[in-house]
Amino acid sequence: MTESRVALDADELMHLALHATNQNQPEQAITHLKRVLELTPANGKAFYLLGALHAEIGLYERAIDEMTRAVELEPDLSTAHFQLGLLYITSGLVDEAEQAWRPLDSLGEDDPLYLFKRGMLHLVRDEFEACIADLNRGIEANTMNEDLNNDMRRVAGSAEEALRARQGAPAAEAPEPASPAAGGGRHILLSAYQRDDDNTH
Repeated sequence: MTESRVALDADELMHLALHATNQNQPEQAITHLKRVLELTPANGKAFYLLGALHAEIGLYERAIDEMTRAVELEPDLSTAHFQLGLLYITSGLVDEAEQAWRPLDSLGEDDPLYLFKRGMLHLVRDEFEACIADLNRGIEANTMNEDLNNDMRRVAGSAEEALRARQGAPAAEAPEPASPAAGGGRHILLSAYQRDDDNTH
């Protein structure tokens, strides 16, 4: 007599999705997350991670829709608000990014996500000195997510290059700003997810 197959529950599938993502298996992770949402359609964290993975593979419109759904279901997912704003910035939608980032104001002016979003808004307005100052403050305050710090350092480097060009100084080689779907984006999004997950316990 063979044992009947026991279906995995949503929590097990979520952990399998995280494991698959850490193993660089996005297809398997996406499959697990879609199954999670079949079982728990109002699972904001599953929408958040699914959006992260779709951003990673370049499906930005789908990622925006899923991140939007995530913050609708779980308004306290501060990193989802931040990543949604980054997706809008990457798509050239500055007004939408500013609106997506508005809930981060409640975190306070010393929170790294607040400082990062303010720095990014300074950048798109060509306010390079203010951008650099806010990003550096955010990096100093952010002790939980070094991958995000590395991305913000690249953005600050680009702002410094633009500032030198404006001042007529010799240009130095500066890296391109990182997008939410850059090579390290998966790790940034997952560690950001971990921050919110820790804060809910």
